[in-house]
Amino acid sequence: MRTHATKLLASLACTALLPACNFGVSAPGAVPAAGRAASTPLPLPARAVDTAALLQQRPVVWFAPLPPMPTYPGREFIGSEDFMSLFEADAPWQTAASHVHVFKLYGEWVANHATDAQLRHAITDIQRRGMALAVEAGPLDPPADCGQGIEGFAGEQEGLKIASRIAAAGGTLHLIALDEPYFFAHVYDGPNACHWPVDKIAAEVDSYVHAMKDAIPGVVIGDTEPLSGAADDAAYRGWLDTFRQVNGYNLAFLHMDVDWSRPTWPQEVKSIAAYGSKAGVPVGMIYSGNGFDPTDEAWLSAAGERVKKYELEAGAAPEHVLFQSWNDKPDLVLPETQPFTWTNFINAYFTDKAALGYRREGAGGNLALGKPVRVSGETSGYGGAGAVDGDLGTLWNSGGGPVQWIEIDLGAPQSIRTIRLTVSQYPQGDTAHRVLARGPSGDFQLIYTFAGDTKDGNVLEYTAAHPIAGIQFIRIESTASPSWIAWREIEVIAAK
Repeated sequence: MRTHATKLLASLACTALLPACNFGVSAPGAVPAAGRAASTPLPLPARAVDTAALLQQRPVVWFAPLPPMPTYPGREFIGSEDFMSLFEADAPWQTAASHVHVFKLYGEWVANHATDAQLRHAITDIQRRGMALAVEAGPLDPPADCGQGIEGFAGEQEGLKIASRIAAAGGTLHLIALDEPYFFAHVYDGPNACHWPVDKIAAEVDSYVHAMKDAIPGVVIGDTEPLSGAADDAAYRGWLDTFRQVNGYNLAFLHMDVDWSRPTWPQEVKSIAAYGSKAGVPVGMIYSGNGFDPTDEAWLSAAGERVKKYELEAGAAPEHVLFQSWNDKPDLVLPETQPFTWTNFINAYFTDKAALGYRREGAGGNLALGKPVRVSGETSGYGGAGAVDGDLGTLWNSGGGPVQWIEIDLGAPQSIRTIRLTVSQYPQGDTAHRVLARGPSGDFQLIYTFAGDTKDGNVLEYTAAHPIAGIQFIRIESTASPSWIAWREIEVIAAK
């Protein structure tokens, strides 16, 4: 495989000099031969990157916003609309940029969607800022009987195409983050699943690693994997061990893409990180919001709650920290001085982690966050606290159908204006939910009834015509549903 890769790169070298080269899906670009200058000189002096020294930083900070890309079923959004503005010399993220060690580009964007000018512009600025350049790419070549259309199965040809385009744009690729090969080749159970044994995946990844290192001497290659389903902390300890046993070397890093609905995720990631530390594989955390978050504020607030849950509550100190999105949000990465942009979030992470997350007090704050709850029943791992933790990825599940209830103690009488309920429900169907409230004493009074067809992820919101004063307890009674009663989040918004 290494000989094949070297021959392929040599055959592509001339194409870097052709301005009319088609860098679409089927036509790769070129990697300049070792020691030869890139075809497009950098207009600004680049700061040299010592990758080995960079990877000794703690934490190593990665930034990977989603660039605008064509939509398709399952991705009906285009990425951050001001993505390319990041690469202007005077772009308003100077402080946030000073925290970032690695800028990661999506392999799909580099290989298929970025124009030559866009790619050159981005790489020039990344290098000028002294950041290492990384890409995320699937390493596995799909055989005839499986792997088609599955994440992780992009293969050596696309990897070499990515390297070619970066080199033709005057760039140096320092790091490659593999796109979940273990999970999608071994654990994934959907259409075209391969179910390869773990040692086969390790060997296939080794072939990719050698091909890319032949093409880009010195490139550092690690892995990104999801904590999801059967892919738990024990599975990833096994993956790290098997990879080393099969190949005789370690993955350079392991980055965790967490299923946020998993109740024990902080403990599991800490377990993986502790094992990785002993094995010599630094483990990183990807901080993100939810795919269904409706606004940048909601998405970044959810990401902030996860930072606090992992680092402040669980006491973890990730060796790599990744600010990454593959969702519709955030729409805006700039400016860093504006609340609820990606770069503003990066600055807040380094100045006051405790201030991240949802607003808990004051006008417009969510008074229910973290407050005590009582419930009619619960499923193990999905207790009432999951409905008031500020995280739409977690939930309370009553473990039964209607009638069920959840009651929140706001701690003291409050003036409220809005009640917002985020549905957790399967299957879709007609539901009815009564919202009741009372002060420190007395009986519950009905405020509002939600009734109609609902499905998972719906947001039910009631705003009173005037503030309702003196409220300490909120109770949601669910009287009709085709599903077990569950809520992703219950928000009680303070009146202005």
